[in-house]
Amino acid sequence: MTDPKEIKKLSSIRQHILTQINKVAEGIKTRRSNVLEARRIMSKATGQIRDFDDVASLTTLVTEVFQQEQAYGEISKRLHHLKRLLNSPYFARIDFIEDGYDQVEEIYIGRHSLLDENTHTYHVYDWRAPISSLYYDYGVGRARFNIPAAIHGELPPVEGEIKLKRQYQIEKGELVYFFDSDLAVEDEILRLELSKSSDAKIKTIIHSIQKEQNAAIRSEATDVLVFGPAGSGKTSVGLHRLAYLLYRHRDILSSRKVRIFSPSPIFASYIEGIIPDLGEEDVETLDFIGLMEEYSPDKRLFHDQYQQIEYLQDTWEDSLKSSSSDLERPAFDKDTRRRWLDEKYSSGFITHLEEFIKDYAPHMEDVRFNQDILCHKDRLTALYADRTSAGNLTTKTARVMTYVNQRYDEYLQKNKRAVTDLFNAIHDENYSDGEIRRLYEDERSIVQADLRGRLMPSAKRLYERALAAWGKTQRLPMQFAREALRQERLYFEDALMLMYIDILTGRVPPEKNVKHILIDEAQDISIVQHRILRRLFPDSHFTVLADVNQALYPCINLHTQAELQKEYPRAKVIPLTTSYRSTYEISHFAASILAGEAQTVDLSAIYTRRGDEPVIMQSQSPAAATWDIIHKLPKEYNTVGILLSSVKEARRFYDQLLATRSASDKGFQADLLKLIASTNESFGQGLMVMALPYAKGLEFDAVICPEYGQAVFDGPFGKKMLYLTCTRALHSLYLIS
Repeated sequence: MTDPKEIKKLSSIRQHILTQINKVAEGIKTRRSNVLEARRIMSKATGQIRDFDDVASLTTLVTEVFQQEQAYGEISKRLHHLKRLLNSPYFARIDFIEDGYDQVEEIYIGRHSLLDENTHTYHVYDWRAPISSLYYDYGVGRARFNIPAAIHGELPPVEGEIKLKRQYQIEKGELVYFFDSDLAVEDEILRLELSKSSDAKIKTIIHSIQKEQNAAIRSEATDVLVFGPAGSGKTSVGLHRLAYLLYRHRDILSSRKVRIFSPSPIFASYIEGIIPDLGEEDVETLDFIGLMEEYSPDKRLFHDQYQQIEYLQDTWEDSLKSSSSDLERPAFDKDTRRRWLDEKYSSGFITHLEEFIKDYAPHMEDVRFNQDILCHKDRLTALYADRTSAGNLTTKTARVMTYVNQRYDEYLQKNKRAVTDLFNAIHDENYSDGEIRRLYEDERSIVQADLRGRLMPSAKRLYERALAAWGKTQRLPMQFAREALRQERLYFEDALMLMYIDILTGRVPPEKNVKHILIDEAQDISIVQHRILRRLFPDSHFTVLADVNQALYPCINLHTQAELQKEYPRAKVIPLTTSYRSTYEISHFAASILAGEAQTVDLSAIYTRRGDEPVIMQSQSPAAATWDIIHKLPKEYNTVGILLSSVKEARRFYDQLLATRSASDKGFQADLLKLIASTNESFGQGLMVMALPYAKGLEFDAVICPEYGQAVFDGPFGKKMLYLTCTRALHSLYLIS
């Protein structure tokens, strides 16, 4: 659809953008010259430092260089935004009449704002601006939006009427089409977006954010818990929420104060770059392995969580050989590590560990020099006792050691002659004052080391004592737990607990510069991991994304919403009810897998985007059948996931694919065949043979499941694995039995 007025409007806005681009480009030249000159002056001054005044001058120059570089960075960022706007200045328009006014305001909405610096009016509003919420929340008719003062109750919301709602597709500065709608976001544009082939990177959804998603993105709650089924857009919502918060609270929040916790480095590669794409500086993305390596004071070696998952997978497969198929079968519990895993990740043990550290009281003895008592044990016990709720073993130890050192200093000062005589008599020497001081310090160091070891035992020693106390009540074999702690490379669960102890004892101090954390796939991390994050980042707010239907491992994952709500009691719970990712046929099939389970999927909440039914086929050679499927896939498909239950099975099937491919398979697509069986890999285009745990949070144009019908998908655990497999597919799903 074309319209002379719309074409003229687009041309006018693009001309404003070009004018600003030219102006900003000139400003960049000036800023760059300023930066280079400031650096030159600072470099010259660095070689001419003679006195304190020169140091003070250099400090001023360093500050100036920093300010000039910061200004240069800001103006460069603005130029980048303007160039992006030039290609597609806006994607929506709302004609809005505010109550009490007669004039209709035409509100254009785009990726970034465009302000006329002469008239101080907006040609285009940023999608995150308060007024832009009208586009996402309302159709034609009565509408309202909150300005910042209204959010805090200082002013009422702005109310009025939407007279026109228009959506645009603009590419390379050309108007491709537009249409009018009376819905919040027209189904046609949403269906068009969902029908596109997937990319190697997650895409922004600013054109098609739905009302329930917008509520989560713009929520003013400090902590937010977003629950939703697979494909409901949780990850996109979380990332867009970060971009919104960085825009909304620009005066107090910056990208340097924000963290994203992802399920794996593979997932991190999938979401890489989206925050800059939404107009903000990039945010640091971490996983727990990186966190543990960064904050471990002892630089412990440990197996990653995927070794733990593979272990659970292996014990699960072993248990399938017996008559029962449920995870709670006796055969499954006979393995000692599995029994300890259940206990270590339980809320009961975590509470026990917290109380054990809090109540820890070392055995105290009088501190003596020769026969004289310097510190009475009762006084040491009183000093070690908690005085504030923030007290920990580090602060208690510091308090006691400060007192002991003070008493040693006072004793030497008052008894210098007696101390000198004592050391001279013991060693039959006539020591100087300096030598007496050294001998006295040696005695003090021995006492300090012994005392500090009792006041602040190592994390391993505290953990072993806590395990022994718990194991006794639960009748668990302690020998295994002790031997596990003496391994050169610790089990992941033990490394986690030791890190938590380091935090509880104060050995790892809290990180107070981080102000907001996004946790994706939150159901996959354990109670202790959530508590680690909350204690390590005590000044942070949280956006937590979860789908309990994707929690695979009972002893590790959180399987109910109530469990997560307990960990974030102040959080506002926002449900996402509609699943958008897959076609209706795939979503319906996946939902039917969980029918009758404790957690189910609401079939009425599946977005209706029609496609082919999932294909269930039988084959004596799943590898050959997979190649046949690949040959028939549409050429526009960019990503194909061949998903297996475990790393072991993924490696085995990858080898089978290589062995069974024919000469015709050794073309372009076969060259893109990739095995993802470790966290060192990244998500990309092509054919990916992948273990299911690595596929969390990802999506593919087509998914092939070569293990369908096998025992690995039996029981509650197996059904969740199959559900997770199926819900990775956007357009096509193939199940080979």
